[in-house]
Amino acid sequence: MIFVLIVLWITAILLLISDWRNQAARWLSAVAFCGGSGALASVLQEWIRPLVTTLGGTADTDVGLYWAMTVFSLLSYYGLPYCYLMFAGTYISRPNWRRFWGYIRWILPLPILLMLCFRPYYPPNYDLLVYWAVPYIVFGTVLIVSKRGELWERRSHGITMLAVVPAVVFAMVMNYVLPVLGIYEMWRYNVWTISLAFAVFVTALFKSGFLGVQLFIERRQMDMTLRAITSGTSILNHAIKNDLGKIQLFCDKLISNQHAEVHNELVEDVQVIQKAAAHIQDMVSRVHHRTQDLIIRPEVVMLERLILDNVNMLEPQLAQSKIAVITGWDADDEVMEILVDRAQIQETVNNIMINAIDAMPKGGTMTLQRKETKRAWILAIQDTGVGIPKDQLAKVTEPFFTTKQSSSNNFGLGLAYCYQVMKKHGGTMKIESKVGAGTTVYLYFSKNKRLIRR
Repeated sequence: MIFVLIVLWITAILLLISDWRNQAARWLSAVAFCGGSGALASVLQEWIRPLVTTLGGTADTDVGLYWAMTVFSLLSYYGLPYCYLMFAGTYISRPNWRRFWGYIRWILPLPILLMLCFRPYYPPNYDLLVYWAVPYIVFGTVLIVSKRGELWERRSHGITMLAVVPAVVFAMVMNYVLPVLGIYEMWRYNVWTISLAFAVFVTALFKSGFLGVQLFIERRQMDMTLRAITSGTSILNHAIKNDLGKIQLFCDKLISNQHAEVHNELVEDVQVIQKAAAHIQDMVSRVHHRTQDLIIRPEVVMLERLILDNVNMLEPQLAQSKIAVITGWDADDEVMEILVDRAQIQETVNNIMINAIDAMPKGGTMTLQRKETKRAWILAIQDTGVGIPKDQLAKVTEPFFTTKQSSSNNFGLGLAYCYQVMKKHGGTMKIESKVGAGTTVYLYFSKNKRLIRR
């Protein structure tokens, strides 16, 4: 049981500290905590109380340990079904469900309060407990399994079901159903399903994320890279600008002061130097613009209007490349008003759309979709282009990485910039791609992020 205790409480802590604003993650953290509390009650009963007695502990100490064991045991028996159903209720994002859930969630603690009216507290009255604990878990499981989301949510949903549902349903049978039938202490076998759930959870954290929570090791490395690049390009920009200024100054002086005396060839050479200096200055300015620390100036923006403005600006390129644009909303649909930096988000969307155009040199379709969930607004930009190879997909947001053949004017900073913009807005950017099928970029705008002028 020590293993179960450690595993479940580590899971609870990771879920809580990784994204404490995520309500579903908080309730699932509570599920793991309640499960771990049952393991702690077992450790207190079978290990700590006998050990303290052997070491000469007093009767008062034993009574204190007994009550601690009782509290943690009740947290497990009563808290697990309640927190599991609360998790399921917050996990579902359908609008009609939210209204219904807003009413029933307040009556869910009533069975727990009624159970606390009966004594003894430990062991619990299984004959009464089974009448509400099992329906809570069954109803919660039905809610989770019946969740239907967009294509980009299905993978995450499948991982959530695999990690959560088998372990909780197995615990329901072992902890609540079998004791009513006179079969006790079968909860010891929960260790197997909990081990499986923990393996799925940890793998998901490092790979694709779990409930929107991910240990962004690679992204943190990229953040450090971006900070290093920001610092480095600032220094480089300052140094090169000074020298370029000197070059430009003396070129102007040569042309203006001695134009009549020098040969035409010298004038042409000086002009070549000027053009080269101007080109270097342009490149340095572009790199500096994409790598400097962003300052967010938030304002209320209609997401649909911003997207259509970008489409209008890119109309010549779209027409030239024979690309059709499809929007996933009607003119009379409710608009999404989001608090963002208009210029930064407009450039982010523009970068992604240009990438989509470049990926469809022979024409195709660009699909723009939007969606609102309980925690975020989501914009999806999908193309039917060549797609990105799997081995390159994880690198496309790295600074200076580019998949474009002609890289003389492409520094590989576009998607790195987009990632940085979304991160500054408290959101994120996800990319899905398949060679030959196209690429979809998802921009997640968090509803919980408060943007502050700075």
